[in-house]
Amino acid sequence: MVKVGVIGHTGRLGKPLVELICNHPGAELVYTESRKEGADGDLESVDCMFFTLPKGESEQYLTKCKEKRLIDLSEDHRDNSRWVYGLSEMNREEIKAARRVANPGCYATSVILGLLPIKGCVSQINISSTSGISGAGLEVIKIDQFLIYKEGREHPHLKEITAALAYNQESPGEILFVPQRIDNTDRGIISTIFSTFSGFGPIQEKYDTFYKNNPFVSMVKKIETRAVNNTNRCHIKVSEFGERLIILSALDNILKGGSGQAIQNFNIMYGFDETLGLPL
Repeated sequence: MVKVGVIGHTGRLGKPLVELICNHPGAELVYTESRKEGADGDLESVDCMFFTLPKGESEQYLTKCKEKRLIDLSEDHRDNSRWVYGLSEMNREEIKAARRVANPGCYATSVILGLLPIKGCVSQINISSTSGISGAGLEVIKIDQFLIYKEGREHPHLKEITAALAYNQESPGEILFVPQRIDNTDRGIISTIFSTFSGFGPIQEKYDTFYKNNPFVSMVKKIETRAVNNTNRCHIKVSEFGERLIILSALDNILKGGSGQAIQNFNIMYGFDETLGLPL
């Protein structure tokens, strides 16, 4: 039984993470801490600590957690070479041996999973991603509200996307990204990716082969958030128009895009079955 702690356990990602840990047969929650409720439990006994904190706040806890394995759900360490980027479908072997794992962002997860099987064979990538309001750590509002923000090259998740796919972030127009938020919807992300394919062979086979042994990624004929919400799954659909592709992906930003992915990384780090304690 792995003894686990969560710092930031009262937030939008912290609450579902605690629920997953408490129902995990290989984990025991022995420590929690937040500004709202203070500290509770035995910090010294923690084997693995999760950070579910706002940007810039995890650094202050690194010293007292330096002997523990760490999984950080914030964006603070995603571009830090001393931390393993925790997208299991890309870095599974590195995660197994990692002491510090940086959980990917929700938008980045949906986009990278959509493009990984054809990495290096696509260009002129334009992305439009739509999320429910929980992706911003907020609560659903009652009035209709759609919001476009940080379009072009401004959103921080674009840095993750370009790094994972080995694109030059400074190349103008190589990848453009338009994030959108629906404030009267809670969960779910759909990413629509337009690109030009310059590789060879059947594209569908590339996806089927790449994700064959990845339990949480499925190729589907219809993309809708209700099929993935409250699960740790990502659904992908690819349509071909000559050299042009439309790649669609959908996931739950709280689970596969957040707390569920953190537990997936935890399972890999401790040698559990990757699906243990996670909703399929």
